[in-house]
Amino acid sequence: MCWASLTVPNAKLMEGKTMAAVASSKSRQPASVVHLAWLSYKKQLVKWPLRTKAITSACIASLSDVIAQRLMGSKYSFVGTVKMAIWGLCIGAPAAHFWHRYLQKWFAGKTDTFETALQKVILDQLTFGPIYNLCFMAYTAMVVNGMPPAAFQTKVVKDYPGLQMNGWKVWSLVGLVNYRFVPLQLRVLFANVVALFW
Repeated sequence: MCWASLTVPNAKLMEGKTMAAVASSKSRQPASVVHLAWLSYKKQLVKWPLRTKAITSACIASLSDVIAQRLMGSKYSFVGTVKMAIWGLCIGAPAAHFWHRYLQKWFAGKTDTFETALQKVILDQLTFGPIYNLCFMAYTAMVVNGMPPAAFQTKVVKDYPGLQMNGWKVWSLVGLVNYRFVPLQLRVLFANVVALFW
């Protein structure tokens, strides 16, 4: 009787520990896979920075287009998704990659303070940002949606000022976070992820 009362709780205790260990192992397994994938991604950023950013941008731009088409309820256009991927691969990511590298060299020697980040944001939002937005607007209108150049000129006059104003409201804050807290090699990725939800 005494022996049973001692061994049964111990057996249950061991079983509980084993189950907890298995559950813990299972819960850690996906995290470790994600962690390994993240480490591999960062290694690719170091080894092939432009290529990695371009492929990442193409994937996120494709995903963004698929989501946008679903939300609009229109018939899905695979060609449109491919065109958006081409933007991310050949235009968006390379432009952002070299712009961030340029800014890093321009501000070389300065400490990463709030004031420095703010200066980068002001420079970014008065030069690169407006040009990038105009180029993206032209690409989506004429290349993705097939709008004639004359119609696009009318669209620019009508829509671009509002687009840029909204861009300043969102991307000034995003840029401040990006330049202040995000490492250089991850800044294009950070902007791509924010753009996915913008």
